[in-house]
Amino acid sequence: MDVRPALWAVVAGAASTLAVFWFLQAVGPSGWEEAVVEAADPVQWPVSTEPGAGEDQQHHLVLRTASGEHFEVWGKDRHLGQSAGTWLRAEISDVGREVQAVEADGRRTTVDSGGLGVFLAALIGLGFLAGALGACADAERPIPAMAGAVAGLGAGALPVFLLF
Repeated sequence: MDVRPALWAVVAGAASTLAVFWFLQAVGPSGWEEAVVEAADPVQWPVSTEPGAGEDQQHHLVLRTASGEHFEVWGKDRHLGQSAGTWLRAEISDVGREVQAVEADGRRTTVDSGGLGVFLAALIGLGFLAGALGACADAERPIPAMAGAVAGLGAGALPVFLLF
């Protein structure tokens, strides 16, 4: 029996599961919690009044919720320029417990949540799935090869699923 389809599918299953997890972590179900800014990178906005001045400045906040959980937040929005000790509300995903947005002074600001990682994991998963299907098509016995590929998808997805 040809094991190439199963090996391709193991990687496809793992990458696809990571992509789904990261997607749900970034935009999935969430709830709001009160948090305090424990540390913040100093924000030094340029004095320039030109449109777009300072838009590329990255902000980094370390948040602690009332339950004691710590989160790190990155983003380029100027409303993330909060000082240490400021209380705000954080939108925290139910899957993976990652901050999706921050609300301070009545303004909701989304934070960087790894969209590139989701895209790359999905792309890798689809690429390896295509490789598994191609290996099934090239196999002398395609039906058992397809069964091996399905088992490989499960074998690749299960360990990643159990980690999260």
